[in-house]
Amino acid sequence: MGILKKRWIIQPQLPRQKLLSLSQKLSLSPLFLQLLFNREIDEENIMSFLHPCVDDLYDPFLMKGMDQAVTRLIQAIKKKEKVLIYGDYDVDGITATSLLLLFLRQMGLSAFYYIPHRQNEGYGLNRQALDKALRDQIQLIVTCDCGVSSLKEVEYAFSRDIEVIITDHHRVETVLPSWLTVLNPQQPDCSYPFKELAGVGVAFKLCQAVALRLGLPSQSFLKYLDLVALGTVADVVPLREENRILVKLGLEQIQVSPCPGLRTLINVSGLSGKKMNETHLGFTIAPPLNACGRLSLAQKGVKLFLSSSTEEVFSLARSLNQENRKRRSLQRLMCREAEGLIPAEKNRVMVVSHPNWHVGLLGLVASYLKEKYFRPALVFSLNGQIARGSARSIFGFPIFQALEKCQDLLLDFGGHKMAAGMTLYRDNIVFLEERLNSLAAETFSEKDVVPSLIIDARVDLEDLTESFVEELRLLSPYGPENPLPHLLAEEVYFSSPESKRRRVRLTVSSFSGKKNFSAVGFGFPGGIKKIPQGEKVEVVFVPQVREGQDDGIELRIKDFQGGRNGEIGQKN
Repeated sequence: MGILKKRWIIQPQLPRQKLLSLSQKLSLSPLFLQLLFNREIDEENIMSFLHPCVDDLYDPFLMKGMDQAVTRLIQAIKKKEKVLIYGDYDVDGITATSLLLLFLRQMGLSAFYYIPHRQNEGYGLNRQALDKALRDQIQLIVTCDCGVSSLKEVEYAFSRDIEVIITDHHRVETVLPSWLTVLNPQQPDCSYPFKELAGVGVAFKLCQAVALRLGLPSQSFLKYLDLVALGTVADVVPLREENRILVKLGLEQIQVSPCPGLRTLINVSGLSGKKMNETHLGFTIAPPLNACGRLSLAQKGVKLFLSSSTEEVFSLARSLNQENRKRRSLQRLMCREAEGLIPAEKNRVMVVSHPNWHVGLLGLVASYLKEKYFRPALVFSLNGQIARGSARSIFGFPIFQALEKCQDLLLDFGGHKMAAGMTLYRDNIVFLEERLNSLAAETFSEKDVVPSLIIDARVDLEDLTESFVEELRLLSPYGPENPLPHLLAEEVYFSSPESKRRRVRLTVSSFSGKKNFSAVGFGFPGGIKKIPQGEKVEVVFVPQVREGQDDGIELRIKDFQGGRNGEIGQKN
């Protein structure tokens, strides 16, 4: 059998003649053009997509509230007021907080920061923090990656003569008061052209606007693109339009001159000397920063990015990595316990709870269950009569909309289509499980809980030329709405497999035998014994560009069918 039993779905293909015509016009291969059109990049936007630049960024003053926010911040700068940056405890919040602090401090402003403790204080503004700000004589609070769901706390701050500017990117669920300055492209009446900025992206646009108003050089805000790229990738927002520009340019800056804290974290993570990409940011650099927000205090991450002391940044980076190892160990234990609670006859929506689970890791456990069983998962930690939970869902069952239909069972909730958090009385968990499964029964059937492989195109291995390698380099950074390309090669052969744990290295050869590629596959059930050698197979793979002395393409196998073991994937 193959790696996973998956449904293969091949994207609609453009007519061959049209691809050939565009290929001559744009000097791009037909296969690469098909990849672009699969990502809904039309002809007039191809060059700007492949070669993003600073000039393509939108005017920040198109965002509702920007003029008022800039005017108020410049007033604070001129009067040397005490300003508090109030952030969130994830990587998006940490980078947004650090970015604003660094920018405002270079303006000569007395800027301080506060990030709540995830477990003790929870998400968003809280009165305890606001009372501390009052004692510290803070005159203005600027939120990062939070605020639109904390209107009662904002009103409290204003009642105590502390002004608030909200910078956020989460969905706006209530009518915002007209007197409040809010920067959030998700506002219903905001005309900003791009709605999918991360929290750090919104903070960046505020810095850009202040710099433009004061006539500062562009480098005064562009030098923080390394933090913008990290926060944007970590928050898993769509990597298109402005997000793509910010991440691509930010990765270029990370390669040349990252801030001292980020450079040190890269080094202690074992990435020194490597060409940094979005995968490194998302899976190696972000987890240690997220770990401190999940298990202890996110302030460690902010301190890392603010410090210029070699000794301090090394100590902080090493501490973050140690905390991440602790997080991984605890997460593995929670995942094993969660699996033990899942019945053999699984519901469409899986719900598990436990009294001793760490609240900061619930989302990771929910993601694990969702990925393994390909169905929505809710994971709860019980504390007395209260349960705090996290949900992860699959395409076709938007969890936030489902929770909206369960509000009578919840104390509070928030999130988006694929992820959500909630609090409720523990006795209501069973009723929530029943309600969600009833809603799921109306939405998808058991046959839908099979993961799909979206395939960009059928290819002949001989089409994977050196020029195609160069084109692939232009397609990154990859992420939501710009996924890794998946290609299907038919009538190919496997040979020379070598197995190490659940990783298999092998050679994939074309039918003619003229083209051979090194390939790697992960998670092969049965390992090397399940690889059909010398027999005709069909393989779905991701072409990966090898950087370094041995430039070229390596195939990462995602699934295959054929050989003695019969059909594996299911073609659509």
